[in-house]
Amino acid sequence: MTINADTTNLRARLATSLPADLPGPWRTAFQTVERHRFVPRFALRDRATGTFTHYDVDDPDPKRRAAALAAAYTDDTLITRFDSDGRGISSSTEPSLMASMLAALDTQPGHRIMEIGTGTGYNAALLCEVRGDDRVTTIDVDPELTTTAQTTLAHAGYTPTVVCGDGAAGVPDRAPFDRIIATCGVDRVPVAWLDQLAPAGAILATVSTGIVLLRDTGNGTVSGRFHGGAGFMPLRTAGYQPQWPARRIIDHTNTAPDTTHTTTIPAGLDFRTAAMFTGLIAENSDLTFRSQNDTVISHRWIHPGSGSWVRVDLNGDHATVGQAGPRRLWDELTPILDTWQAAGRPDIGRFGLTVHRDGRHVLWLDSPDHMITQLP
Repeated sequence: MTINADTTNLRARLATSLPADLPGPWRTAFQTVERHRFVPRFALRDRATGTFTHYDVDDPDPKRRAAALAAAYTDDTLITRFDSDGRGISSSTEPSLMASMLAALDTQPGHRIMEIGTGTGYNAALLCEVRGDDRVTTIDVDPELTTTAQTTLAHAGYTPTVVCGDGAAGVPDRAPFDRIIATCGVDRVPVAWLDQLAPAGAILATVSTGIVLLRDTGNGTVSGRFHGGAGFMPLRTAGYQPQWPARRIIDHTNTAPDTTHTTTIPAGLDFRTAAMFTGLIAENSDLTFRSQNDTVISHRWIHPGSGSWVRVDLNGDHATVGQAGPRRLWDELTPILDTWQAAGRPDIGRFGLTVHRDGRHVLWLDSPDHMITQLP
């Protein structure tokens, strides 16, 4: 149980810092819900050094406790759980991103909402505050997380339906849902989410690294345009494999490739855009880079599911591409890069996604009629 602290000013300052176009009910929710209740112990990552500072809002030392409370109400992602390798596996997302996603979800009074990824329970509390406890269902695969979140939610005065289970399977007993929001990352939208969507419903998810609102089209698909990027911890479901750390990817791709060729890298291709496309092409793949003297000298891309990988060694505008494994990942990526360059190197907002109930995912540019590729 966290301390009984007066965080009125901290909550007010956080609410004021959120995007200016945030609808009033959501701003009020951030000012009302006490975030520190949901993150009694957490860590903040220093972006410059990569090191973590750990906080405890129940710390007996008044100065450290005050610092923890202040940190809990900053616009930062708070890491709440780590795996045995020291990687974060659960967190409370930065509030400005949460606010943008909640606004984009476009919920209306009376809507039934399913949240995929309960985590700390803070986002579920915000949903309850605006739309009502009986309208909110939240699911997470981790029994420790759901038990703790349900207890914390109850202490904070919220009673949504909390389910421990596979988020990819949804909660059919509570369906249909007018809105589904995933607070974790996916590379493919599970068909079960489409099956549990009400007519005219919508799914907000981060697919690869792009946030997309997929609306029911009425003809067995959901479709929508990407409107921003984010990096979420991946959905943990059946067959889940942790992401490979950068050092392991580099070591693995330092072996001899099956094939090698020289190519030209499209001008203006940054890591964020590349990560978006590689995540779409190869589900649950990992992209990293190697640098020397603050200059990127190679990109490394691995798809553990197939054992396929790519190493791109840079030399000015040219690169040597080495590939290995049953899939030729670079060959699959090249048509998307060609389309991107021919279209004037557009940002993510010109791309969209259509998902069919048979599991097919189609990437398009500007309009669903302009298909770029059907994702494997």
